[in-house]
Amino acid sequence: MPRLRPALFWRARRTISPLATLILPACRDLASAANELRWMREHIAATPSPMPSKMRLWFMCDQRAKGKPLQYVLGSQPFGHVDIKCRPGVLIPRPETEAYTNEMARLLLSTLPPQPSSDSPQLTSLNILDLCSGTGCIALELYAQLQPAAQSAGHALSVLGIDVSRQAVQLARENVAHNTQLNLIPGTTTATSPNNADIRFEQADIFAPDFEERLVSNNQSQTPKSWDVLISNPPYISSRGFARDTARSVRNHEPRLALTPLPSHKTTTAAAAATTTTTTTTTTTTESQQQTIFSSRLEDAFYARILALCRRLRPKRVLLEVGSMQQAARVVDMVAGGGPGLAELYPLQRAEIWRDDPRHDRPDDCRQKSVGGHEIRVRGFGEGRSVYLCRADV
Repeated sequence: MPRLRPALFWRARRTISPLATLILPACRDLASAANELRWMREHIAATPSPMPSKMRLWFMCDQRAKGKPLQYVLGSQPFGHVDIKCRPGVLIPRPETEAYTNEMARLLLSTLPPQPSSDSPQLTSLNILDLCSGTGCIALELYAQLQPAAQSAGHALSVLGIDVSRQAVQLARENVAHNTQLNLIPGTTTATSPNNADIRFEQADIFAPDFEERLVSNNQSQTPKSWDVLISNPPYISSRGFARDTARSVRNHEPRLALTPLPSHKTTTAAAAATTTTTTTTTTTTESQQQTIFSSRLEDAFYARILALCRRLRPKRVLLEVGSMQQAARVVDMVAGGGPGLAELYPLQRAEIWRDDPRHDRPDDCRQKSVGGHEIRVRGFGEGRSVYLCRADV
């Protein structure tokens, strides 16, 4: 990282504030330093404390100067229609994640069934499964956008977030209560009872051999038998990429477990497939081997496991965050080579790769990508950010 010129510090002190010189090395430019100082002052004004305001501001600037991410310093991050509490130990929501979450919400709103008629009065439901849910930002944003429309059309909405981290699950539940109190999402949750039947967060390891069985048996009256959407922002950065490509603040302050798969995840994928049971019968070893999806790279281990889950859970739509166009192509290739049924369940003709901003295309961006002899539609501009799959019968 290049050093900042001394003149920049003088300008920060003269045109912004002496405190700007503290946070300038973390912000890297004057405009960002000015914005962050403004946000800190707004946060202090909105959150009364017995500590004097000037002391609070200095303390926050000192934390920021040490490289602590601004979201941890402020304790929250706006995410679409909701406000997400952020805390060390749980991954900070990114704007790219917000962009594809909003696009998925838009897609679901456009396909939401009309209000039940007198001829067909049965209540339909929209069931969403968010794996590796972290702060709960994806689940909460989808719920915030979909629940009013679903309710007005007479449909039930159910959102379930799953994460292996107890700390993440606790924070996600707090975020349900937090956004309910802010009237950003409907509900009757409280700080002591943060879950409700519409949006829930549970702790579980998706690599556990009994994960699918637990998914069905845990709170069986509340857990849907079928899923309309499976969405996930899993760990997908290689160990080398974590050390070489991530920012210092990420390496020093954010949880590596949420960014980089463990070596055990690559081997556990096959073990989980070999011991997974269905609701009616135990799969044989031969069948399990045929159903196993392997990843040659450790950073792709979660995709192999999630796609194996998709083959059995059969969600109508799947959206998986990725780190690059190359990784997106590898995920699509896993679908193509995923053994009996996967490519038939999610035909590649309907698969899409979404860039950082999936809503807006630029004329000079490639609109298709060839993957294993298949032409996959590419939407938006920026880096490849997510892979969208749609079931053949939808």
